Amino acid sequence: MSPEVARGPDLSAGEAILKLVEEQVALGPRVPGSEAHRTLARMLAGRLEEHGAEVTLQEFGVDFRGKRLECRNVVGLFRAERPEAGPLLLGTHYDCRFRADRERDASRREQPIPGANDGGSGTAVLQHMLPGLAAGERTRDVVVAFLDAEDLGNIDGKDFALGAEWLAAHPLEGLSPSEVVVLDMVGGRDMILDVDAHILGWLPSRRLTSEIFRLGVQRGWQPFARDKKDRLKYIISDHTPFGRRGIAACILIDIDYPQWHTQADLPGAMSAESLGTIESALWLFLEGPRATIPRSSPGS
Repeated sequence: MSPEVARGPDLSAGEAILKLVEEQVALGPRVPGSEAHRTLARMLAGRLEEHGAEVTLQEFGVDFRGKRLECRNVVGLFRAERPEAGPLLLGTHYDCRFRADRERDASRREQPIPGANDGGSGTAVLQHMLPGLAAGERTRDVVVAFLDAEDLGNIDGKDFALGAEWLAAHPLEGLSPSEVVVLDMVGGRDMILDVDAHILGWLPSRRLTSEIFRLGVQRGWQPFARDKKDRLKYIISDHTPFGRRGIAACILIDIDYPQWHTQADLPGAMSAESLGTIESALWLFLEGPRATIPRSSPGS
């Protein structure tokens, strides 16, 4: 292993990523149908365009609590000049949950969550990676998907990951991904990533997940290397619709985040080190045989 490959996580990047989380939370809860949600969707589309991505807005509607919610996936494509491998999709949900199911204060349980980690963390990491994706000489197309309507699940009879289901069923023309990596709740303190038990029956997903985790374990990075009780869990999130279709799909998530689905899901509960470690792991994966992509510069 060369010294360059063995480098540690980019902790300065983690601080910049956390600022992008704070920016989202300052808008208010980004629940579908809200002005905060529409504002963030416009911001994400603008930043993808700024960094040279081909942007597609996938619009779809969801009947929810007697209303029609207008939802949209914000998808950016970074094309490789001469692709040598199938497209890679990096995805995360940017919407917030309408209710705080795990909130101890019953009077605040029916309020939307702030969504700093749950919705904000993955969105911030992928935003921070855009300059590097724009600058890199890639050997495969990379799709960055900010997915909507993930967190409607178990409310008004809705499923989770509705935006991901839409994208999986309606991929960009000619760009059905060969691999999918999803981020969800990747910024908690003292984070240890869970493993989705569904991959035990999804061979391509098991191989992909093992490869990404191996990169972190070899470097001794806590989210990957440390173990915890009941780490193997059945998880439904934005990777699920792709895995069910036989596409290699990995999720990086810590469901044991104490502030999950509560009003305490705020930037102050998060860790810049966790965020920087996740981004560093993604760059290591991208810098492997599939692609040659430089690390991002601070900010986006």
